[in-house]
Amino acid sequence: MRYAVLAGAVTLGLTLLAASPPAAFGATAGIRGRVIDQAGNPLPDVQIEMVFKGETRKPVTKSQKTDKDGGFVRMGVPDGPWQITFTKEGYKTYIMEITLSLVSLGGFSEAGDVVLEPAPVVSAAPQIPGAEVAGPPEEVAKIGKTYAAAIEAATAGRYDEAQAGLEEVLAQHPDVASAHYNLGYVHRMREDWKAAEAEYVRVTELEPDKADAFIAVAAVREADRRTAEAAEGLLAAAAAFPADPTFQYALGITCINAGRPVEAEAAFRKVLELQPDNAETHFQLATILVGQAKTAEAVSMLETYVGMAGQNQANLATAQSLIAALKK
Repeated sequence: MRYAVLAGAVTLGLTLLAASPPAAFGATAGIRGRVIDQAGNPLPDVQIEMVFKGETRKPVTKSQKTDKDGGFVRMGVPDGPWQITFTKEGYKTYIMEITLSLVSLGGFSEAGDVVLEPAPVVSAAPQIPGAEVAGPPEEVAKIGKTYAAAIEAATAGRYDEAQAGLEEVLAQHPDVASAHYNLGYVHRMREDWKAAEAEYVRVTELEPDKADAFIAVAAVREADRRTAEAAEGLLAAAAAFPADPTFQYALGITCINAGRPVEAEAAFRKVLELQPDNAETHFQLATILVGQAKTAEAVSMLETYVGMAGQNQANLATAQSLIAALKK
């Protein structure tokens, strides 16, 4: 019997969010778009973080949220390559790579509709499995009830109640990996990155053969602006998960965020060996190849991506634009 795990790890990674004054640029660009759910409903209050990836003396980042109709507009930013991250509680984090063109007569680069997928919904387990908690049946049942109530509270956003319940479980049974994982989730939702990291690290010690906690450690380190450390941690653990496409994809995204395209490329190529039909991996790998001036392979990879099914629509539009630009 498997234990309940809240929300899962963020497998797309989190970008380094650092505000800084805009540099002086002569040429400016703009972007607009809309964020929706899979049913086409607009998503308000989506956090948008933009990071300029072109050459600049100082980092250039922008932050904003979508309006009540899910829309967003940003103008007066440098033209060139940008990485844009969309996050909202209850949805998977999405990262877009896009090149913004110069504003001409008030024009904008169109991001189109950005579709956020829901995060996994996990129900509470009725009790903790006996493999993690040993003792008289009545004691196991009592702890299981406390655990289930804590999971329900965390799912409902009652984090104080959830923390108290999980800590009660761990006070009596300190090696319950599921309780540590979900306590890490509670701390992460409060943006207490160090506390979340400590809980996830404990899970990696208790269950070194499972990838979720390693990915979660990297995610909170990125959120804590320690992107290089996040990448190093996943690289150190990579030997244990050579055939896990979820881990390899997370490794690739984290290495991109840390400015390590060589390791990112290797990870994405492993994903394609394991899951040749993984559309977004084709796109991510192609963007790396563009940066390496491997134009022919990049075009081939992008054309494969365009011909696949289930692509993210924003990435699809970017891929089509890149193909047209690279073929000139």
